Amino acid sequence: MQPERYIKLILPLRLEWEPCYSTAAELAIGDRVAVVFAHKRVIGVVSATDVVPDIDPARIHPVQGVETGLEKISPEEISLWRFIADYYLCTIGEVYKAAYPSMKTISEESSARAQQRKEALEEHTLCRWQDRLHKLQARLEAKEKALAGRHGEAVRLRLEEQRNAIIAEIQAAQDKLAALSPSMGMAENDYSALLAGIKAAAMPKVLKDSLSAGKPLLLKSSEREESYISAAADSLRQGRNVFIMVNEIALAGELRSRLEDAFGALLLVHHSQLSFAARRRINDSVRSGKPYVLIGTRSSLFIPHRELGLIIVENEESSFYKQSDSAPRYNARDCAVQLARIHACKLILGSGSPSLESLLNARSGRYFMLDMNPDGQELHPGCQFSLIDMQAEKRKNGVDGVFSRKLLKAMHFSPKTALIRGFEKEEELSGTDADIYTIPQAAKSDLSSYQLVAMLSADALFDPEDFRSDEHAFQFLERLRSTCPKVMVQSRQASHQVFSLRSADPLLEERRNFALPPYTRMVEIRLKDAGQAAELSRRLSREGFSPMELGSSLRISLPRDKQLLLRKKELRSCLEAFRSQSKANVVIDVDPI
Repeated sequence: MQPERYIKLILPLRLEWEPCYSTAAELAIGDRVAVVFAHKRVIGVVSATDVVPDIDPARIHPVQGVETGLEKISPEEISLWRFIADYYLCTIGEVYKAAYPSMKTISEESSARAQQRKEALEEHTLCRWQDRLHKLQARLEAKEKALAGRHGEAVRLRLEEQRNAIIAEIQAAQDKLAALSPSMGMAENDYSALLAGIKAAAMPKVLKDSLSAGKPLLLKSSEREESYISAAADSLRQGRNVFIMVNEIALAGELRSRLEDAFGALLLVHHSQLSFAARRRINDSVRSGKPYVLIGTRSSLFIPHRELGLIIVENEESSFYKQSDSAPRYNARDCAVQLARIHACKLILGSGSPSLESLLNARSGRYFMLDMNPDGQELHPGCQFSLIDMQAEKRKNGVDGVFSRKLLKAMHFSPKTALIRGFEKEEELSGTDADIYTIPQAAKSDLSSYQLVAMLSADALFDPEDFRSDEHAFQFLERLRSTCPKVMVQSRQASHQVFSLRSADPLLEERRNFALPPYTRMVEIRLKDAGQAAELSRRLSREGFSPMELGSSLRISLPRDKQLLLRKKELRSCLEAFRSQSKANVVIDVDPI
């Protein structure tokens, strides 16, 4: 009997510790086991072995079973989970639950059981054919002995016919056994065939040199697709895989259609609208060792990536990379930076109008920036951009409902128009032939096919309560100008700085002057009511923090200095103590969008 040993587990629960269990099995970090916690069966991940328990061993529960049918969690996955838990002030169990939700685990268990049944049937069939082959070979040996004797012509012909029939049966049995024999993995020529199918030009020298800088590359350009294709092809040719992260499910499909000619069967697409079975097949394909280019949304961070050579984050400035609804409230863009460090692979952050966070990282030397829009050139020479001052227009020409006369005239000569409504109600625009979008819908859509894109109330882009409002407005307008041939914007605040900005530099300087992100780190804490927020604010103030009260929420700014990690840990301890004592539901959002 094996001696009892102790292990620690990551459980898919909001726990501030990793529970200890006993086992007699030989386990390694990453193995998955079934245990009972709070009278419920859960699947845990081994995070430490040969642990010396700090409680009475009599109180330690045994492992219920080793889940040999479930894939092992890789060290790279666990490293990413720990980063997310530490940075976003949540538990590693909450990250594990996001990476492997219960339905995903159930799907994996069902697949494992089905695979076991399939393997058992194949083994049974294999044994039957092996037995048949042995018997046939024995019959052939007997028939050869019989033929060695002296016979008449008729008997000899009959024996030869019987021998040849046995040989044919043996060949058929051998063919069947070859088909039943388990594959030993993808053959080298299979890899070669897939890689030979890549149709992509060699990587341009300027891009190659930029990626060789040994830092994340911030690629500022309105036309990035060819750069992505050449960089991905270069990675594949070096035997390393590629992960392209997109901010929207629709964009995943669009990008796949544009990359299919270059990468063909190497392309995989992963997002939350796929069934768990489809997502499991993608996970299995990634684990198989087959080369891949995976296009996926933010949840694709948690795929068990293997041999990554390149990560691309498309539209890196997008707020849709931020998970805000439930823990872990992570920003997938920033997690992709960490994932690249874990895999020691190259990283491209692509954008037509980069986030202020990435711009500051480029200026401080953390990132290398490649600007494909050199100074002195018009930013978007192919776009006709018009700003309509609705206050002046009303005095000069009058307006027709929500439309300026200038816009109505332009719509008359544009057969395909998209209208982006701000404060307008949809029924106010029902009489037009244009396609109608809200601001969020427009942000997610490709509007490049329209002859005219008009923003009716650009004032809706500005929120005085949101310090990121100007940045998001600038990025939204830059995206329209970089992709659409003609853009018209109506506003009652035509003098707003966003409309005249040629770059994001003034916005970055404004953030520095007011000590706002990205020059500081912000943590938002949301509670049930203002009373709880006020009580927590007093406690945090006593601990040296300076919370800003916003109704039932608090905001804390932390300097980006050597004490940042320590202060975040202290803040987390304070919040957990308050949560435990007051039984309050404390929501922590690091780097809120």
